[in-house]
Amino acid sequence: MNNGADDRRVRKTKKALRQGLVSLLEKKKLKDITVRELTDTVDLHRGTFYVHYRDIYELYEKMWQEAIQEIRDIFRQYPPEELPGGPAPLFRAIMEYAWENRDLCQMFFGPNVDQSLVQELSSIAEEKCAEDWPVLYPGAGCSHGGYLQIYVVAGCMGTLRRWVSAGMAESPRQMAALLDSITKATVSLAASGSL
Repeated sequence: MNNGADDRRVRKTKKALRQGLVSLLEKKKLKDITVRELTDTVDLHRGTFYVHYRDIYELYEKMWQEAIQEIRDIFRQYPPEELPGGPAPLFRAIMEYAWENRDLCQMFFGPNVDQSLVQELSSIAEEKCAEDWPVLYPGAGCSHGGYLQIYVVAGCMGTLRRWVSAGMAESPRQMAALLDSITKATVSLAASGSL
């Protein structure tokens, strides 16, 4: 039995289907993409698609859920107690994940995607921020009813979207440093009472 080769083939097939779906989503909405169109795009037999997925929506949902789980895992790797200098290492890990999964990012920030998925990602980031903020920045922004954290998350999401749409010319390290400096400047303004 050759499970290693079989596993590699399955991963390769799923990756091809994922990349094909990303490519098609750049041109049209999910509801307008057929299994035949996808399998023709990636040069696979339709039966191969159905071995792994029931329909296009299941493929899309699995891609999204895997990405969400991977992001949650990254957040768990960086508890606030291990970020004494601020969230720079977490920002770097997120930007490196985006860099390594640029096809997914292009899809999720593209024009033909259900924006509720992006909102779900924002909500997860807001939860992480709400949990970590009191440890990372004691007293900063607490009097603002959580608006400061939401503002920072929205800014980070907007920056990520812009980076992806602009072709990710900057390195993940550069983008992490940018997010870190913007976050620190915002917290500094809040702490000084300027907000």
